[in-house]
Amino acid sequence: MLPRKDLVAVRYYFLLDAACAAIAYYIHQADYFFPILILQQWQHILYFSTWDKSAAAKRVISWSSLDWDRGRWNQIDLVLGTAFDMGVHIANTYLIGAMLSYSSLITGILITLALYQMVIMSNRLAWAARGSIPAWVEKRIKPLTAEQRQEILWLDQLKVK
Repeated sequence: MLPRKDLVAVRYYFLLDAACAAIAYYIHQADYFFPILILQQWQHILYFSTWDKSAAAKRVISWSSLDWDRGRWNQIDLVLGTAFDMGVHIANTYLIGAMLSYSSLITGILITLALYQMVIMSNRLAWAARGSIPAWVEKRIKPLTAEQRQEILWLDQLKVK
């Protein structure tokens, strides 16, 4: 996770994410997957086009940031949107993985795990979890304004156990 001010600056992530899904589809070309891909592409184009301008985009940026000061799991709209996007990438991974030999699959998994350890788990980079925020990242976290939060009151009142 990143501080909100850094997430605002990486708007192009949504284009990269959409491109990765489209390239993966181009590789496996599962016919039944095309409508799902189109929906995911629309979602990413919407967020890219309205990044830090529309209420929906501001809400996604804030919720995805280390600055978020509300419950995460009770924000059903954002949880479902993120789960949908992850599902698209998981399905693409499975469909491409089915085309690979076991040795290629194992090699790919090992490379992925190594990169995960180097990037996501590194406290030298801006990625962090609430419980392990490097000091230089913590300085960049600021309280959210009401406009940045775009809170939906009834979602904040949901209890997640």
